[in-house]
Amino acid sequence: MFCSHCGKPIESSSRFCTSCGAAVNAAPFMENAYQPTPRLTRPRHSRMIAGVCAGFALHYGWDLNLVRVITALFIILTGVGALAYIAAWVIIPEAPYALPIKST
Repeated sequence: MFCSHCGKPIESSSRFCTSCGAAVNAAPFMENAYQPTPRLTRPRHSRMIAGVCAGFALHYGWDLNLVRVITALFIILTGVGALAYIAAWVIIPEAPYALPIKST
């Protein structure tokens, strides 16, 4: 790696040039920066009742049908499942509308 100001060789891990003191491009250092994960939302597509199962499946990368089956079994086998689903319906926000791309 070379300095873009003076052309002297510098180490790839350094942030400044040792010869001229110029700042090195910060892009490689931003690769390991904190990347916030997207929020858990109920999508407006691919949902049956309220989108709770679809939201969990999309957020965590699970299979949607498997999440629906597990949720249905949880609701049938326990009475708490229905209350948990309704609570998730109220608490998890709905995803924003997707705006169409403006063509010029």
